[in-house]
Amino acid sequence: MEKKIYPHVSIHLPVFITNVEGIRFKVVAFDMSNEGFSFKCSTNQRNLITPGGCFIHNKRPMELDVRLILPASADNNGSEGVSARCHVIYSRRIARDDCEIGVRYFNIEASGFDKLLGFLDSRLVNDVPVESIPPVKAAVRRQVLSDTA
Repeated sequence: MEKKIYPHVSIHLPVFITNVEGIRFKVVAFDMSNEGFSFKCSTNQRNLITPGGCFIHNKRPMELDVRLILPASADNNGSEGVSARCHVIYSRRIARDDCEIGVRYFNIEASGFDKLLGFLDSRLVNDVPVESIPPVKAAVRRQVLSDTA
């Protein structure tokens, strides 16, 4: 089987992250590939997600549960969520109260990887500018409405 390698794509997608203690955070992913994504957060969020910026826990990479909210496409009527389990691969401070965390997927729900690859393909084919992606609040509102239906 030939593995397709995807370049990193600039995005602006809402992500819900649950840390090992069960605390849930809402962040925005800004860079994605078929292997993982990066997101920005505040220093306080970073310290709760990766205590003190340390992303190694018991000699293993910190694990997070994530739910990516993909925008609506021709294949789906509303936004779709993809659930995955990820390892934190880096955590860095980029400003006084801004941090960046990178994660790599190691377990994605059954159809989630196909949805993710479809999203990346559409972004690469259409070369969609970041400004044209709907704001985070609109995507989350659509997701909440579709979850309750």
